[in-house]
Amino acid sequence: MVSVSKQDIQARASSPFFGALDGFRGLLAIFVAIYHTYWPSWFNRSAFLENGPIIIDLFFVFSGFLLFTLYSNRITNAEQGLVFIKKRFARLYPLHLFMLFVFLLFACARVFLHFVGIASLDPGEILPFQNGASESVGTLVSNIFLLQSMGLHDTLSFNVPSWTISVEFFAYFTFVAMLIWFPLKKTGHFLFLGCVVLSIYAMLAVLKPDMNITYDLAFFRCLAGFYTGVIGSEIYRRIKSNSAIENMGFGTASFIEILILSMSTAFVIYCPGKLQFFVGPILLMFVLTFAFDKGIVSRVMMTGVFKYLAKISYSIYMVHMIIAVIFYAVISKLVPSEWFLQGINGDLLLVPYLAVVFTLSHLTQKYVEVKGMKFILGTSFLTGRPRREILSKS
Repeated sequence: MVSVSKQDIQARASSPFFGALDGFRGLLAIFVAIYHTYWPSWFNRSAFLENGPIIIDLFFVFSGFLLFTLYSNRITNAEQGLVFIKKRFARLYPLHLFMLFVFLLFACARVFLHFVGIASLDPGEILPFQNGASESVGTLVSNIFLLQSMGLHDTLSFNVPSWTISVEFFAYFTFVAMLIWFPLKKTGHFLFLGCVVLSIYAMLAVLKPDMNITYDLAFFRCLAGFYTGVIGSEIYRRIKSNSAIENMGFGTASFIEILILSMSTAFVIYCPGKLQFFVGPILLMFVLTFAFDKGIVSRVMMTGVFKYLAKISYSIYMVHMIIAVIFYAVISKLVPSEWFLQGINGDLLLVPYLAVVFTLSHLTQKYVEVKGMKFILGTSFLTGRPRREILSKS
């Protein structure tokens, strides 16, 4: 009997690590946290962040790229597929459920404070669990089952950023089905997949004004990004041993990285509206460029600061919204609204805000993400046996 610990060590040792892409996850999570602040600042009024929702698509591409790289030859039957789903569920759900509970408490607190007369309603404000409120019993149930952005509702609810968790989790089922019943092996398979991705972007372009698609057609948006990452993974596999790439110098790699980063940034800033539906090639170039970790940008993104931000990036993404809401509610009571528009006051306020986000994200990563994942993997949930038993091989 081969011990599980030895298998895990060997698997981790042989697993590829994309340091720059990992670092970008942390940086992008910060951009999202700033984007969702409620007070004006130079950062969240910039063209980059005003068109910033498209940044989310990079997360989908990163997931497709990494998961296909890791699992393209490791899921061939239903049991292996269930193990994969269990791992992803264990990775995503504990923090989602924890933050849903936090937002539920916040919603109840709002109702209570208005009931006792401590708080008053702002114009157009609807209290949770009243007619027309986004926080209802129905949306609560949908959030519990990760269905909140699968087209069941006409609005986002509770922890708004969790819409991506909803659609990506169900994208995993299509991924498993593809690997088991329609494995991608030939060039033609990937060309067909590329046509499917292009068709999704074309459909969304007809139906929507831009890529800020969340509660209704978000699943298709996720699929387009995710399978763009899958295609990128295959291209990476085929070209990574190319002599020109292997022998590429630091200077040349740095030039290419800076060029692609500049092009990607320019696309976000100068291509709003319908032009955003042409994001696919940009996403593909971005992930392929930084997968090789060869240039100056990659070196920066692989430094300790960005490694740490990558480690807590999921917590940053899931935790920041409640902090932004409470932060603004408190600050707006202490200072007049004109204060935010004076000089760099709004930008300076980002410093304590992000400090709180990082602190709480550190704690939730350690005590909710990690412990919750270990708990789920140690149970017989979904697979019928704990992960230890499934991974053991005679």
